[in-house]
Amino acid sequence: MSSEQEPKVKSLAKALHLLEYFTLQEPELGITELAEKMGVTKSNVHNIVSTFQSLGYVEKLPNGKYTLGLKMLEFAFIINQHLGYPKAVYDVLMETASLTDEIVYFGVPYGTDVLYLYVAHPVARLNEFPYREILGEKGPLYATGIGKAILAHLPEAEWPERIPPERTRFTDNTKTDYDEIMEELRRIRTRGYSIDNIEREPNVRCVGVPVFNAAGALVGGISTSGPANIMTDDKLMECANILRTASLKMKQRIYH
Repeated sequence: MSSEQEPKVKSLAKALHLLEYFTLQEPELGITELAEKMGVTKSNVHNIVSTFQSLGYVEKLPNGKYTLGLKMLEFAFIINQHLGYPKAVYDVLMETASLTDEIVYFGVPYGTDVLYLYVAHPVARLNEFPYREILGEKGPLYATGIGKAILAHLPEAEWPERIPPERTRFTDNTKTDYDEIMEELRRIRTRGYSIDNIEREPNVRCVGVPVFNAAGALVGGISTSGPANIMTDDKLMECANILRTASLKMKQRIYH
């Protein structure tokens, strides 16, 4: 929901916001914790949670806390299939992972973040990588390789609402100055790829490119990352070229 859109049923909006407090970092929450986060009474939270529990949206755990229910997974599957990306994207991601010999990601813009939808691991090195299921994870557009590739190719008029006013400095290399971020985005747009130079995670470098559909509309981005000692400047350029080829293949297969 954009800041310009006010919910018409505020009680419903408040209830739905409760679900957003369940994250990968905090997958289990109690009534007291939720009440503190929402700034409402525990009885209010209990009524909301009980309703969600009866519908399968949350489940109560033996420790008395709550977590998201399997009903949410059903919704995620429906959305995933409706996007029309799975086959079109995943085959290309697998091929690209083999060519780069690194993990490859696909994500779409989601507010001020990139929402990761798919990840592909190089088959030849599966035993070297801890398998990572990234569906639903988010990262800031301004500080990730894939995010910057997406952001740079969105209309410049959208940048102020896509770059949060409070920007976290994840590493010493993270750019948080607004003007500096905008300058980099313009450079990315010109050259066609982005680089995350240890800006999001320590000792990790990443390169990303935008992905468009057959009509030429931006739909998301793809990226590959690896340890800084492996992802040298030459390796980043090699991966950038591979990713651009992959992006063109996806463009031919994504129709909306």
